[in-house]
Amino acid sequence: MRGRTTRKYSRMDWLTANLVNRALTIQITTGPKDALRFLRTNGIELATIKRVLACPNQRRPHG
Repeated sequence: MRGRTTRKYSRMDWLTANLVNRALTIQITTGPKDALRFLRTNGIELATIKRVLACPNQRRPHG
């Protein structure tokens, strides 16, 4: 049972990491407003959005 929980959380981290990667690309190409909109549309919390868009080099490890 514990293995399932770990995989579930790992997958969520992986999905969030991919969304953040895409948002950072959007931020570079079309701007921070589009990146913010993308992350909000995908259910990322506002505190997380502010952190990753303001300080992309301080990303947390995932996986």
